[in-house]
Amino acid sequence: MNHEPSGAFGEDVQRFREARRMSQEALGHATGYSKSYVSKVESGSLIPSQRFAEGCDKVFGTGGLFARQLRRIIEGEHPSWFAPFIDAEREAEVIEDYSTLFIYGMLQTPEYARAALEAVTSGADPRDLDAKVAGRMRRREVMAKEEPPQIWVVLHEACLRANVGTPEVMAGQLRFLGDAAGQYRTLTLQVLPFSSSAAARATPFTLLGFESGQMSVHVEGPQGGRPYDDKAALKNSRRIFDHLRACALSPHASLDFIDTAREAHEREARLDQVQPQRRRGRQLRRVGPGARVRQRNRPGA
Repeated sequence: MNHEPSGAFGEDVQRFREARRMSQEALGHATGYSKSYVSKVESGSLIPSQRFAEGCDKVFGTGGLFARQLRRIIEGEHPSWFAPFIDAEREAEVIEDYSTLFIYGMLQTPEYARAALEAVTSGADPRDLDAKVAGRMRRREVMAKEEPPQIWVVLHEACLRANVGTPEVMAGQLRFLGDAAGQYRTLTLQVLPFSSSAAARATPFTLLGFESGQMSVHVEGPQGGRPYDDKAALKNSRRIFDHLRACALSPHASLDFIDTAREAHEREARLDQVQPQRRRGRQLRRVGPGARVRQRNRPGA
């Protein structure tokens, strides 16, 4: 039996489907998804969308049971204020993000995500961190969909220079960014360098566009994030993001910039490894008996 929350959800879907003598293909057709999608949900390898959960409730006549179960899963991995954004992110056709210090969550490596979460939740239970990191990694599923959204991320240079975790963690994170830009065809990365500080904004935000033509903007703050969908907020966010994108380096130049930053972190990581060895070597020379002999026989001693 799968004891992961997403596994329990999938087992319940399978149980209800089989009780009604439905095939995975039939359930997929009824909910607007493929047979492969249903299979992944039932195996626990994929956390479903809110639309799928609501579709199951409609097909099975379960009155919101699956929608509520999905909500508990999501809120177990993310703060309650963030769960609606995760739902919206899964359904968006266009994702445009401006990151100021921490790299956009969907693009984080497990090591970087853990270091970032530890930085803002000191003293957290390691098991809670494990769940949060796993939840953040599952956000990558958006990029691997059959029809992934267009994702455009503008990274302030501070995201590349800040030491989140260790230099090794940063080097691995920036290496992943370079690889992801080549792997995911709908992903575009741009870097806003310090030299374009006039265009910079202190507040990170994410614009989401949907098939219906609707849009929303999610703005991060010290007390958490919140969505806005009024026309004034959307118009202003659209204007700011377009300006940031115009002032940033080109996608090609940005990848070169990211690669240079990665090399800097790798050099720092090597230096961190060498310095303790040098310190240990100096300590040995200071305390060894040979060192005392050499000190007595030194010219002028």
